[in-house]
Amino acid sequence: MPKLTVNESAFGMTDELVIDFTAFSVANAGTLADNATKTFTYAIPAGTMVTDVSAYLVTAFDDSGGGDELNVIVGDGSDDDGFLTTAALHVDQTEITYVADTGAYIDNENGKVYTVADTIDLKFTPNVSTGTDYSLNELTAGQVKFKFRLVSLA
Repeated sequence: MPKLTVNESAFGMTDELVIDFTAFSVANAGTLADNATKTFTYAIPAGTMVTDVSAYLVTAFDDSGGGDELNVIVGDGSDDDGFLTTAALHVDQTEITYVADTGAYIDNENGKVYTVADTIDLKFTPNVSTGTDYSLNELTAGQVKFKFRLVSLA
């Protein structure tokens, strides 16, 4: 989870997390039940304000079975979609290419201050509405890049 270069930081983003389909493999995630949500986290140090969160779908996700949906939301323990509301990532959906700052933390409040250490939670959920059961272990393609702007207040 590297810090970004000076040029990227000047744009505003300071951190990034790239998640691809291999992160959901049995070897990396263990056996996931059908339609189970998988959560990844990104550490936020105490005394930090998160002012921007974005996602860029590099490659749409696909699977080896009959799955046709994969959505992600980004938030924290207080509001699971406080940074990004539902974004579609599966090739069989009308998937996003870019999305940023759609959650209530940034949309309405211009960020969130963390006085104690916490995490940004990225929740991936298959089969949100169509009823086609599948496990995220079945993913065979896909990559999404998340970027964050973390401002140290200390």
